[in-house]
Parts: sequence; structure tokens; C-alpha cells
Amino acid sequence: MGAFHISMVKMDTVGKHFPKKRETMSEYEALESAYLDGMREILSEVAARRHLEIWGIRSNNPHIRKANEESSYAIKRLHSSLNENQRELYGFMEEAMSTEQGLEEEEAFVVGILEGYRFIKELQRSGGGLTLV
Repeated sequence: MGAFHISMVKMDTVGKHFPKKRETMSEYEALESAYLDGMREILSEVAARRHLEIWGIRSNNPHIRKANEESSYAIKRLHSSLNENQRELYGFMEEAMSTEQGLEEEEAFVVGILEGYRFIKELQRSGGGLTLV
């Protein structure tokens, strides 16, 4: 993979430098689309990295903690009842399911960040929510 240069510029700034004599709606929409695609890519990368940073943090939600305790107890009971071959097969299955779940969680996290970004952009376009702090 080659080197990347990421530049984040406000869309208004890009629009100011867009040649006025050539500015048509379709050209401006294509430019805005390219800008939003770039933002989507950047936000996806940032969200994926953030997800990896917080992935191991245990939830303080009592419902999640209780569900985790119950599933751990059930898994321990099942594991203790298996013979060696069954334990090995169960380990393969558990690893595959864990990988799948991790990828699904990461995707859901990234999609949530992107949807939040879209929501904020729509607020800004509608004239509301310009100072979101």
C-alpha cells in the first residue's frame, strides 16, 4: 500500500475556490459527493481505530454484566461436560463465532459514527445545530 495524504478542508472553503465561470450544479454536486466520500473514508478509519481502543472495556450496564455472567456460567458447564475431541471442536467454533461477532460489532460501531456524522451535517444544512458542543 502506498503513502496517503489526508487533507480535511471545509466544504465552504472548497466552494470558494471552485471556478465561478465553470460552476454548474452538476459540477458542484460531483465535488460535494467526492468530498463526502472522502469524509466517509476518514471517519470510517477513525471509528475503526477507536473501536479497537475501547473494545476490551467492560460495560457498567447491569443487564449486560448479568447476561455475561450467565453465558460464562453456561459455557463453563458445557465445556466441563465435553471430552477432549469435543473441547477442541468447541474451541474452533467459539473462535470463529467470536471473530464474526467482533467484526459485526466493529461494523455497527463504524456505521453508528457515520450515521451520527450524517445527522449533524443535515442539522447544519437545515440551519440548526451549528454549535454542537
